[in-house]
Amino acid sequence: MFSKSRIISTFATFVVIYFFPWIFYEFIAKNFFEKQMINDVSRGNEMILWAVTVGCVIMAYLFSTIYEGWSKDEYSVSNGIRFGVLIGLFFGAGIGLVMYGTEFRMTHTAHIIDALFWVVTYSIAGIMASAVYKR
Repeated sequence: MFSKSRIISTFATFVVIYFFPWIFYEFIAKNFFEKQMINDVSRGNEMILWAVTVGCVIMAYLFSTIYEGWSKDEYSVSNGIRFGVLIGLFFGAGIGLVMYGTEFRMTHTAHIIDALFWVVTYSIAGIMASAVYKR
């Protein structure tokens, strides 16, 4: 349940899941998403950081745990990317389309870019997990 590889993989994927969105949404694509925003529902500077951090730790742990079982001891980079793409499509495209269909938050273009971002982010998390488990 808490093997050394899983703990290290959890940490490695946590770094990706926690910091990549912050860098992307706050620095790289901030202007784009501000223009695509219909109703801003973000907390902005009033984020509850402990909740974000704990949530990302849980996501990283579950990502690593599921990847470990899914890969069947074949911890290649391509396997990590494949797993990351599937998780990214689940969150980015699947949940993203549900949000697009139920919320009036941002344009369809922003939802597409958001989905692509999550596919890339979880692919990188998959590479990190595969690298850790492969060692």
